Amino acid sequence: MRKLQFIFIILAMLVLNDLAGQQFPLSSHYLVNPNALNPAFAGAFNRSELFLNFRRDWSAIEGSPRTVRINGNLRVYDKMYLGGDVYTDFADIFYRLRAGLSYTYRLEVGDQQHLSFGLSGHFYQSVIRLDQANVDLDDPLLKDLDRLFNSNFNAAFGLVYSNRDFFAAFGMPVMFRTKEAYENQSSGNFSFERAYDFYLTNSFSLSPEWKFQPGLLIRKTVNQPVIFDLSTLFTYQKQFWLGALYRNTSLFGLTAGVRVLNGMVLNYTFEAGVGGIHRFAGNTHEFTIGFSKMQDDTRFHRRSNSGRERVDLRQKTDKEDIKAEKRKEAKARKSKAKSKRVIKAPALKDLKYAPYEKF
Repeated sequence: MRKLQFIFIILAMLVLNDLAGQQFPLSSHYLVNPNALNPAFAGAFNRSELFLNFRRDWSAIEGSPRTVRINGNLRVYDKMYLGGDVYTDFADIFYRLRAGLSYTYRLEVGDQQHLSFGLSGHFYQSVIRLDQANVDLDDPLLKDLDRLFNSNFNAAFGLVYSNRDFFAAFGMPVMFRTKEAYENQSSGNFSFERAYDFYLTNSFSLSPEWKFQPGLLIRKTVNQPVIFDLSTLFTYQKQFWLGALYRNTSLFGLTAGVRVLNGMVLNYTFEAGVGGIHRFAGNTHEFTIGFSKMQDDTRFHRRSNSGRERVDLRQKTDKEDIKAEKRKEAKARKSKAKSKRVIKAPALKDLKYAPYEKF
């Protein structure tokens, strides 16, 4: 029993170190929902969005990682967007929760060119669920494991430049290194390292019905190897799409999706690894359901126009007041001039005198 407990502790440390390095479960969700990758993508397609995502890694292994995500964004004012996201990640007795809010400002910098800034704050909670571990919790070797529970806050930053169908995005999903990472990088105490990602994608028209969209995503966590994705999507009439993905962790993926009911998105991604542990771990499955609605610019334009109308009305009123004042002054001058007018006496030649004898 003691040997089994010792093995459990070693495995726990290894898994925690892996979680601290990767920090987030890798996902292909960004292919249909880039806002899940970078908060600055909010509003990039001029629609409000809500996405639900489920991912199951290494399906052949019991207790393999399962991830559930919910994220969305909504325009709250002209050029301003608010968003939120929640995800939970389960890996046997290990559990992680992240919840946060995001703010995005989208600035027009040219003809169909935009620069978006996104900032988000997140709450993290990481737990080892000892209640599901088949071990003796009174054993001295396990007495301190109840401390493998931690909560902290962090922030994320995003910057996206778009020019028609071209997008270049830089993101920092983790901006601040945690105290645990400074104290001991290999302690496995749920430490967070700074992380960066860079995403490039562009959509090309192959015909009036077909579009081709290649993409490159590079992820880098401090003190960890670089992970990159090469992806491509073929879209038919903006309603159906097929795609492929390669990740440099010896993983290949296929994705397919459809847009139905004028705003509902359904997407499925299948991933399979080659060699190594992938031979025994099984395949990965990822499902996405999304809801989107085109933004109505009327109320924002009305709001901005109402301000201009108020200014114009005020200017118009001022002009009318000035004209009325001028008319009043002119009338006063005319009246004053009339009151001062001199009455001329009749000429002497016009005077008629009565005869002297009549007096």
